Amino acid sequence: MSLKAVAFDIDGTLYSNTRMQLQSLPFAVRHIRLLTAFRRVRQELRRVRPIEDFHRLQAELFAREIGETPSNAAQIIETVFYRRWERVLERVPLYPEVRETVDAFRNAGLKLAVASDFPVQRKLAILGIEGIWQCEVSTEETGYLKPNPEPFYALLQCLAQQPAEVLYVGNSYHYDVAGAKAVGMPAAHLVCRPPSDSIADFSFRHFAQLRRWVLARLGE
Repeated sequence: MSLKAVAFDIDGTLYSNTRMQLQSLPFAVRHIRLLTAFRRVRQELRRVRPIEDFHRLQAELFAREIGETPSNAAQIIETVFYRRWERVLERVPLYPEVRETVDAFRNAGLKLAVASDFPVQRKLAILGIEGIWQCEVSTEETGYLKPNPEPFYALLQCLAQQPAEVLYVGNSYHYDVAGAKAVGMPAAHLVCRPPSDSIADFSFRHFAQLRRWVLARLGE
């Protein structure tokens, strides 16, 4: 494996989804109807192809779900989900050794990237890890959510690397691991119990394990 870059999923990979869900309980109680409708819309968007305008289609689907106009639905998405829900991250720490791992990769000469199915820049600032990435990809801006190939191709284009040279790190087997492998990228899976038939190149529970595994392969 000739690695030149590492790309990280953000949500559930750099921080705990469980901690995020616990901190989100008051938000979820206040917005349960909107949240349920939005989750249905996002699942539908993962299956739709082709998509000409992601944000317009998302607003139209959400509007249908909640009985609003598309313009009002778009405003609700921006205010409730992209801003208010995002602020919950202020009370959610990064996983242990994320910073040490990222620093070690950068010091080893690897390019670094992050990706999320939501807007990226404010999220990185809230988590305190802005300004350290060569590439920051919001999959929405590619027109498709993971596991569609477009987000992974966008990372490769931004990094200017071939698929085999970029390790993708994520917590979702279907969205992250399978999505990355489908375009020829190696994948590392953050998971407590990996599937017995996992196609991930490496499965890990702690970032120190990922760090040792990657750095050991740079000399191969």
